Amino acid sequence: MTRITNMLRPRSRHSRGALVIASLAAAFAVALTVPIPTLPDVGRAEVQAEVGDRLPGWSVLRIDPTWENAYAVVTSCAGREIDFQFVPGHGLPREDAWIQPHSSYARARLGATSDHARYLLWRGQRVHPASMECTVNLARDGSTEGSNPGTD
Repeated sequence: MTRITNMLRPRSRHSRGALVIASLAAAFAVALTVPIPTLPDVGRAEVQAEVGDRLPGWSVLRIDPTWENAYAVVTSCAGREIDFQFVPGHGLPREDAWIQPHSSYARARLGATSDHARYLLWRGQRVHPASMECTVNLARDGSTEGSNPGTD
């Protein structure tokens, strides 16, 4: 029995070092190729539902988590994009969210959907049924060209 275990042991320091390096390289290769499991993002689904409700007909191009449960949202309607931060909470009830547009074009469009006259925010319990349909936005702009007028 000891003969078999002795045969498995490296004979010199160089072969032991090579075995350690090969083991580390294999572990590194596995770490790079195996995907990291993640749980479904419930917040992203809630943002998707809220954006779909407030901006009917708009395509959601991206919803990316940013900081402290906030999300960067990019929507599109006939080639025109509106991008903004969706920030739930932060001084508001949990179901309410601040809307922080990234351009004057987005600010002008999202102002029509706000539940507050002074600040851009969406309440979980709507004050009035404010929304901005894609077709209404096209009629307001007067064209269907793919440019983003008024972007900063």
